[in-house]
Amino acid sequence: MARKIKIFAGPNTYSFHKIYFEEADEILVGCDSGLSYLLDNDMRIDLAVGDFDSLSPDKVQSVYDKAKKIIALPKEKNSTDLAAALDYVYNNMIFDVIEVYGGLGGRIDHMIANLNLMKRYPISFRDDKHLLFVLRKGLHEIVNVHKYISFFALEDVFSLTLQGFKYELQDYYLSTSDSLGVSNEGSGIVDFSKGRLLVICSNE
Repeated sequence: MARKIKIFAGPNTYSFHKIYFEEADEILVGCDSGLSYLLDNDMRIDLAVGDFDSLSPDKVQSVYDKAKKIIALPKEKNSTDLAAALDYVYNNMIFDVIEVYGGLGGRIDHMIANLNLMKRYPISFRDDKHLLFVLRKGLHEIVNVHKYISFFALEDVFSLTLQGFKYELQDYYLSTSDSLGVSNEGSGIVDFSKGRLLVICSNE
C-alpha cells in the first residue's frame, strides 16, 4: 500500500469527514489553520508547520502538547506556511503520495500561490467539491467521480488525446493560454507526448 502524507491546510471551508478516511501507514501533517481539523477530531499530529497566527492560544498549546514534531515559522517570511510544509516533507520524509486537504478557495492570491506549488511538488489538492492533480507525459486512465473534469496546460502540452470523455480530442496542441479543456465530463484515457497537464475535477 502506498505511503501517503496527508497535509491539512486552510482555508477551513471543507468538511473533514467528507474527504478524509483513515489509511494504513498514513502520515498526518497540520499546516497552520488546518491543524484545527486534527485537533477538533482528536487525530494524531505527526508534523505541525506554521506560524500558528490563525489558531487560538489554547489550540497553539494543544499543538505543542500533541504534535510529534513542530516546525514553528516566523510571521514574516518569504514563503507560505504550506510551501514550507511541502519543502520539509519533500526533502525529509519518505512517501509515495502527498495529498493536500484544503488550500483552495479563500484569498485568491493564496490559492494561486498554492496552485504554483503543483509545478514544484508531486501533490494533489482536494476539498468537498474539487480534486486537482498534475499529469506528466504518457498515457493515463482517469476515473472521475465529479460532475466536471477540466484540463489546463501548466506547460505547453503536445499531442493531447482524450478518449472516453464527453468531449474528445485527438493529437491536440494545448498551450498554457488555451482554455479549450474546461468543463469536460466523464472518465477516460488521457495521452500526450510532452508537457504537464493540470486536471481539475469539480462539482457544482
